[in-house]
Amino acid sequence: MARDRLRVLLVEFARPDPAATALGRLLRDEGVEVVHAGPLATEEQILRTAEQEDPDAIGVLGAPPSAELEGALTGFRVFTTPEKALRWAVSHRENTV
Repeated sequence: MARDRLRVLLVEFARPDPAATALGRLLRDEGVEVVHAGPLATEEQILRTAEQEDPDAIGVLGAPPSAELEGALTGFRVFTTPEKALRWAVSHRENTV
């Protein structure tokens, strides 16, 4: 089934991150469907949530980029900074208009 909007899973790694709410709002303003999972403590929890939600990309805030995180989320587009996530959403929108 094809979606007409991008779908992003937004996760806060291990602890709440106030930037997550702001990023979620900015992404929604860009027309992105945002699933805010809140704080998840392990890569495994993030992977299981991603498998259930089937996002186009995953925004993981509060986690340093790591080989373990990238390895666990192979097959998903992963962003670890709000700036990268927003740039991706804007560029995708511009390429589909």
